Amino acid sequence: MPKIELSIHGDIHKTVIDNIAIKLTELTRDLLCKKPEVTRIHINRNMDLCYINAITITDESAFDLGIYITKGSCSDAQKQQWIKESHQYLYKILGESMTNTPNYISIHELDANSWGYNGVSQMARMMSKSNQ
Repeated sequence: MPKIELSIHGDIHKTVIDNIAIKLTELTRDLLCKKPEVTRIHINRNMDLCYINAITITDESAFDLGIYITKGSCSDAQKQQWIKESHQYLYKILGESMTNTPNYISIHELDANSWGYNGVSQMARMMSKSNQ
């Protein structure tokens, strides 16, 4: 049950945004073993007032990518591979000028009892599965 948030600086065409959502879903499924049917992606275009060293970013390839997952559900190797391949993909799609702008990818691990979806925590889901 991952929740992914991507903020992109620049006016990226809807078709490109759709392709990014597809690829991030695939990477998350393949590398982190997460179910696509509960993978939610929120993509925010045109980051306003984003700064590096107190200077406004004008680089169209600037981005911030974050994913929320249940703590302990992925190995360190899986997480590192997801960070690496997500960066490589966004680098390819958004452009090579990314080398001038730091782009951040973060993985937020939440306790199973601290989050869930549709009114059920991940802990409750795990306990329900173990009782079956």
